[in-house]
Formats: sequence, C-alpha cells, structure tokens
Amino acid sequence: MHTEKPSKARTTQVLLSRSGEPISEQSGSSLNTKSGKQVANTITRGAGKNDSRYWRSRIFRPINARGEASPHYSMRLQMRGQRMSFSLGTGNAEAAARKAANVYTDFLTLGVEGALAKYRPQTGEDIATIGEYLRAAHGVMDVRPATFHAYARHLCRLAGDIVKIKRRSVRKTKLKARRQEVEAQSLLIFTPEAVQEWRLSFLAKAGRDARKARAARISANSIIRQARSLFAPKVLKFLKTLRLPQPLPFAGVEFFPRESMRYTSRIDAGILMRQAREELAKSYPDAFLVMVLALGAGLRRGEIDKLLWRDVDFAGGRIFITESEHGELKTEDSRGAVDIDQSTVEILRGFQAKGKGQFVISSVKSREGEASRPWGNRYRCAAVFEKATQWLRTHGVEGNKALHTLRKEAGAIVATRDGIFAASKFLRHAGIEVTAAHYADKKTRTVIDMGALLSSGGLMPKNIVSMKPEKGKRNLQRKATA
Repeated sequence: MHTEKPSKARTTQVLLSRSGEPISEQSGSSLNTKSGKQVANTITRGAGKNDSRYWRSRIFRPINARGEASPHYSMRLQMRGQRMSFSLGTGNAEAAARKAANVYTDFLTLGVEGALAKYRPQTGEDIATIGEYLRAAHGVMDVRPATFHAYARHLCRLAGDIVKIKRRSVRKTKLKARRQEVEAQSLLIFTPEAVQEWRLSFLAKAGRDARKARAARISANSIIRQARSLFAPKVLKFLKTLRLPQPLPFAGVEFFPRESMRYTSRIDAGILMRQAREELAKSYPDAFLVMVLALGAGLRRGEIDKLLWRDVDFAGGRIFITESEHGELKTEDSRGAVDIDQSTVEILRGFQAKGKGQFVISSVKSREGEASRPWGNRYRCAAVFEKATQWLRTHGVEGNKALHTLRKEAGAIVATRDGIFAASKFLRHAGIEVTAAHYADKKTRTVIDMGALLSSGGLMPKNIVSMKPEKGKRNLQRKATA
C-alpha cells in the first residue's frame, strides 16, 4: 500500500509554514526558501505513514469545477490496486494530518473492506442501483448484444428472487413493471449470504427427484456465473465513477460441484433418419433438411437458420460457416469449412433446384429479415425448428434441445470412427477439451467376453446351464449335471 500525491491538474497542494499557517505552493515565503519537495522531505524525515508528520505535506484541499477550494482537507491512498480518496472532514491541518494517519492505520489493521465500511458506510442511497450499473456496463462491455442481455436477464432474475418480487404474469406490461422494480434495487442486495440462500432454495425446489436436482444444480451455477460476468475486472476498470458495494457482488460465491455434461447416445441415427425421410421428406421437407444439416454436417441451429446457398460447395463437398449480412457466428472458432458426404450433397442439390431465394432453408413460414430480440435469438425458421423438434421428441429424442442432440450425435459418431481430435475439428470447437467434456461418446460396444472367461477349452463348465439352445433342438436347453 502506498499513498498518492494529488495531481496538480485537479488540486492545489497546500504547504504549511512552521507557524502552521497555509502557504500556497505557487507563492513565495520569506520564512522558507526551499522547494515544496524539500520541505516535505524535511518534515517527514524519520516519520512513518502512521505518523501525522508524514501526512502534513500530503493532505490537500480539492478544487471543485468552479475553481473553489474545499474547506476540508482530503487524502489519497492506494491498496490492492484500488485508488481511494477520503475527505478528512476538517479544515484544521494538524487535525487532518492526525486523522489521515489514523485512516492509514485502520487500512492496515482492518483491511480494505473493513476500513471502507468504517469511513464510507454503505447505504442504498449512494450505492449504484442494478439499473444504473446495467446501463453503465452495457456501454463498456465488448460482447455480443445477445450475450449481454443474457447476463442482464440472469442478474435481474436472481435479484427478483432475493428481494421476493414475484413473476405474476407473462404479459409484457407486467413484465416491464417487474423489470423496473428489480432495476431500482441497490447492488447491496447481492451479499454473499443472500446469494448462498438463493442457491440453496433454488435446489430445494427440485425436491427429491435426482434428475430435477441435477438440472437445478446446473441451472443455478449457470445463472450465477452469467450474472457474475457483469462484474469481471475487465468491466470494472471502466466503471470507476460508480459507487459499488464492498465486497463486490458475487465475491467469494460458492458453486455446486460441476456436473458431467458428457453426451450419452440413446438413439440409432440410421433408423431415425430413415424414419424422417419416410415421414417428413414429402410432408414437411424443410424440417427433414434441418435434421440432415444438424446430423450430417453438425451445424448449430443459428448456423442452419442463416446458411446461404453461396456457402455450399457442391463440387468440393463442403459447407462454409462464416459471418454474413444476416448475422454473426457464435464464436470466432465457429468459422470454418465442414466436409459433407455425397449423399448430403445430392440432398442439397435437390432442395436447391426446388428452393427459392438465397437461404438454404426457405420455408414460407420463415420470418426473413426480422431483427433479433434484445434478450436472445429470433430465428427466421422458428416454425421449422419447432416442427423438427416435435417430431424428434415423438421418436424418442429426449432433452430440452432435441435438435441440438443431432449435433452431439454427429460428434459422437466422428469421435468413435476418427478420434476425438477429428470430432473437435468437425464440430469447430475452441479446443479438444470442450469436445472431450461435452460431446464425445463411443458408438461401438465395449464388453467383457464372460463366455470366454468361464469356458474351459471352449466348453462351459458342466454345472452351468447354457442359455443358448443346442443346434437342431428348438427351444430346448441342456440339463445341468451334478
């Protein structure tokens, strides 16, 4: 920790004569012809920062916007990367220097949080509200609009639950009123105790159902993690003018142990796609094509929604995933080329011959050209995606994101056949660890040959009954011998 001398651009340094009268740094004095720095060194020689003599040359009177000096002295400190200034509440230089020494001592003994609580008691009136913070953070965060609004939505949800503001209706007017009520709350509500209580109560709502409890732990971690992202150091460094609580919201927050997100395949992709061809190819062809792109090319929903015919390389058997005038990618790593087989190429050729417009999915129910919602994504082909999702659920594909399950299945197939590295490239992940943690799954059977272990010379032990009928004897088993 060290002290900071006030900048001359913002304050006028006040020096003291031996009689205790203030002497302007800019004016001369017949009592002492030394420079201000020499005077300060003379006064503080041998005095530590907990000595008032050290502070006599470092306290100052701030100058306001009208060029008027404050009647009270102030001091500056820096500790743990935080720069702080305090009004010492007195115009008496000696008293101000003594108080500055006491403030410094309290910072050493009580710590930053304890000293701030003592000298800057926090009240809801001077701490920024949730709405004020969100408006300020929105102007400095370098993230996609949908990402920021997801963070803000989770912060407001958590705040509403903490202060018990119920979600009584889904009507837009009611939701807007609730949002305004939440945003008027002070950031002081995000105490470690309040967040911990919310986390446990969120889990308690799941009851004793193990599946619901697992989903609740995942959701609680996600909500807290996204809300906490608004208070990252790379954001706070641009918001020094806001008065924030100490400790900061979500400081020291606990998370539930990380749940395994490993995909476990429960579908037969071949049977599923043959059924889709029979039931959807004619009645709802766009839904069938969506499934082909999700499984055959491993595309995400947003990538399918904005895919253009100009990005399909029929000759090379590739699909290029890139930004366009219609939208951006999920991440920078999402950009790339995906190889597709000849069957997928032929399916796409057939759709291109019949299709209209520049989009691969050109349903008449598409809402082409509509902007995204501020709080999430609005898809052109929302109706098509909904139809494909409903069909998948009726055919045994479970989960909240049935269509995304096809992308996971594609990753599992590639990982089994060509290895985890190939699957990572196919899915366009940022790193192989993401593929290993979420998507890779073996598609071949790995079993212990118990028959070989129990057999002796190729024969089962005499006291073990074989469950396989003997050749030539229908529905007849060998009898066990003693």
